[in-house]
Amino acid sequence: MCKSRKKNRELRSSDRVATASTESRETRQTTREKQKKKKFGTRGIFSKPANRRNLIIVAVVLLLLAASVRNIVKLELENRRLKHKQKELIEQRKELKIELRNVNSKEYIEEQARKQLRLVDPDEILFVFPNEKDKDNAKDK
Repeated sequence: MCKSRKKNRELRSSDRVATASTESRETRQTTREKQKKKKFGTRGIFSKPANRRNLIIVAVVLLLLAASVRNIVKLELENRRLKHKQKELIEQRKELKIELRNVNSKEYIEEQARKQLRLVDPDEILFVFPNEKDKDNAKDK
């Protein structure tokens, strides 16, 4: 009887080991599957409220950064445009200063009268030729 009890105990313990090893394999497989689901699942990142909050904060920061960069670029373009305009105005100012010095001279007044008013001296004859625009208008009529 003692021998049979030992055999039963041994069988029982070996059965226990076998069932324990198969159970541990199954639990390992299920935990691996759960981990894969967590990694590749669509809800993995958004499942925890802390993760959602962090993602929202990151999105807001990125939007603010993009808006700041856009404003900087916009201001740089406006700065370049204004510098170009300033150069043009400086050139125009120089030309006007030169013209202002000559305004009271007899030659300047005579030149402007010929150009703008088409005035001539008494012994001169004025010939007026039509411009390209005038030629086109005459053809249309």
